[in-house]
Amino acid sequence: MTVLRIPPLAAIGLAAVLLAGCGLFSRPEIEHYTLEAVPPAGPPAAVGGLPLGVAAVELPPGLDRQDIVVRGEEEGRLEVRGTELWAAPLGTMVLHTLAFDLAARLPEGMVVLPGQTRPAGGVRSLDVVFEELVAGPEPEVVLDARWTLLSAVAGEADLTGREQIREPVDSLDSADVAAGTSRALARLAERITAGLAGESTGGERP
Repeated sequence: MTVLRIPPLAAIGLAAVLLAGCGLFSRPEIEHYTLEAVPPAGPPAAVGGLPLGVAAVELPPGLDRQDIVVRGEEEGRLEVRGTELWAAPLGTMVLHTLAFDLAARLPEGMVVLPGQTRPAGGVRSLDVVFEELVAGPEPEVVLDARWTLLSAVAGEADLTGREQIREPVDSLDSADVAAGTSRALARLAERITAGLAGESTGGERP
């Protein structure tokens, strides 16, 4: 029987290589972040008419993903944080959070939440297209969105608006970015609510 003998120095080198290999193949720790609906400062707005549901949310290319993204200092550069993720694709979370923000600011039953049964009388559809929804390079979340409320019958636009919001954050850490994005969406819900209130009273938007 042949016995393979490894010199002591070679054995130490082999052990070092094996340990380094274990480090190379170890998986980095993944952190997950979520968006939260923000309670309103006052009572629900006096809005009537058919209920509405958030039907569609469209985010800019490159942002509707699970990785958290912030804008870099260089023009057109994005920082993709591969180990810091949203708990679900960002578009899904934005739709869900915005729906609950609106429900908290409108009369009970005025918003059909995701998963709820649509009432027989019809629902107006709210579509929101975001030109921007991202933090950085300054310590703020920038939101630029156009929204359209479609008629329940003809599918024509009942009401439209464009909202531009800058929400300050303490830092560009992912936890602060998530909290700032939640606050920016709550402010968007307040702007949409103001538009609906103006429609109900026949007045101008504040």
